[in-house]
Amino acid sequence: MRANRAIWLVVMGVLAAGCGSANAEMSLAASATPPPPPPPPAPVQPAAPAEAVIEGDRIKIARPIFYDLDKDEIRPESFSVLDAVANILRTHPEITALTVEGHTDNQGTVEHNIKLSERRANAVVRYLVQRGVATPMTAPGYGAAAPVCFTNDEGCRAMNRRVEFRIKTK
Repeated sequence: MRANRAIWLVVMGVLAAGCGSANAEMSLAASATPPPPPPPPAPVQPAAPAEAVIEGDRIKIARPIFYDLDKDEIRPESFSVLDAVANILRTHPEITALTVEGHTDNQGTVEHNIKLSERRANAVVRYLVQRGVATPMTAPGYGAAAPVCFTNDEGCRAMNRRVEFRIKTK
């Protein structure tokens, strides 16, 4: 009988200890502070201006395409703008044709400027083709025949040195 009583005491002790630990866990959980609230959402950053957008029958670019003086090699700072143009052409199947127009300032001969503007426009076409553009493209060079600025200063000449993109849609 003494052995039964010892077993009974051990069982009761285990049960009491188990209940006590459950109570202790419950009291710890009840007294614990709630987790802190989540941090506020990050402020919405304004969208960066698009490097290129469709406007009517044109693709307008945010920055000029740069070349070295009297050269037709595109400078690296223009790659992101041309990549944006390529992205538009690849993602808009309604664009059926593109004309890349080359323009120069009035420094140099008419013949030289027409050839230079045509070479620069063709360099843009080559770049777009390398970026996966399959849209049919033409690349006329107009030299200084279509200025957008008419004063004879460097700022005005820089505005006239440009590439414009005309699109044809379905």
